[in-house]
Amino acid sequence: MTKEKKVEVQNDYADEFEYKPMLGKVLSFIAGLLIIVLILVIYLPSVIWEEEDYFRELGRKRMTIVNKVQKYYRGMAGNYQTDPVLAMKVLTAVRDSTMADSNFYGLKTIKLPEGDFEFDVTQRFYLSFDTTFAFSYLKKDSVVDTIYQVLKYNDELFIYDTLFVNANNVAGFKYDSLLSKDIQKRIQKNTYYRPYYLEEKLAYQPLIEEKFLIIADSENVIIKDPLKGEYKSPRFFVFAFKDTSYGYIENGEKSW
Repeated sequence: MTKEKKVEVQNDYADEFEYKPMLGKVLSFIAGLLIIVLILVIYLPSVIWEEEDYFRELGRKRMTIVNKVQKYYRGMAGNYQTDPVLAMKVLTAVRDSTMADSNFYGLKTIKLPEGDFEFDVTQRFYLSFDTTFAFSYLKKDSVVDTIYQVLKYNDELFIYDTLFVNANNVAGFKYDSLLSKDIQKRIQKNTYYRPYYLEEKLAYQPLIEEKFLIIADSENVIIKDPLKGEYKSPRFFVFAFKDTSYGYIENGEKSW
């Protein structure tokens, strides 16, 4: 091979492996796109799983509330109410009545647009209602106490004892003489409850927005999810939100 031919062959190889900027950009774009797709494939399903967990927890929480409503309803009415929305309305009316009137207890008639309901109302039922459904929180309050220092004769030891009695108890406390009266300030933690309302939406399954099924007789009650089969809803074009029945609560026993 002559020198000229060798030079021509080298030039042909140079042309074949010549760097092409456009090709490099295309490959970089494809690589970046694949990385983004990989991240989405990993991330998006986790978002859907979190959503599924949220709705499942929400649905079961609502079923638990419906079950507690049925428990209180039967305790005062003597029977279960198969309409969860109506049961909540009646129970809320009882709660408000006992809150407004301390004498509202015993055999009472609850009058609503849906009809009249005979109830053996628990005294101060609003307290049971709030502690069951409402959210509690602690609050520090400043309390002023009046403390009496008194002498009381001890018949067993034949001496006088020095006692300290709170002003709230001094009226019914027998003592021989008052030594002093002192006013003290202190910080006390008290439990309070935020107002809570049994909203109508609590009686509905959150995915299909149908009322929870209540199957009851004189002694037994079942709170059941109305969802049948599998619920499926598209997400992010290529994925899907999927869920099945949340189960049931039978006589207070949860299936999950």
